[in-house]
Amino acid sequence: MSLQQIDTMIDFAIAQVSDTPDGYRAVVRELAKRWPDVTGAQIVFVLVSSAHAIERVFETTPEPRTEVQQTFRVAALLASDLFALQKRGNFAPSGRDLTAYWRENDPFFLTL
Repeated sequence: MSLQQIDTMIDFAIAQVSDTPDGYRAVVRELAKRWPDVTGAQIVFVLVSSAHAIERVFETTPEPRTEVQQTFRVAALLASDLFALQKRGNFAPSGRDLTAYWRENDPFFLTL
């Protein structure tokens, strides 16, 4: 994955969590769908980077931003799915693998 692709994904994630209600939940599904060949770990990195970027913009605000908290939360939930897939023998699941896993086992990221 190139740095340009990472930046594109981070920009997409920032827009998704900032501009749409419940965007923090949909962003995981949309990242996996738009970039099916990236690994789940790369998606976690994009989510954490996005949350951090938003946090930096609003660092003078006294209370934590909801979209930052929720983006960190879904990054942690995604990491749990990655762990479950590792236990099944898939040590580098892609966005495509995650989508299949969610369809079969855990539809949290697929439902709104």
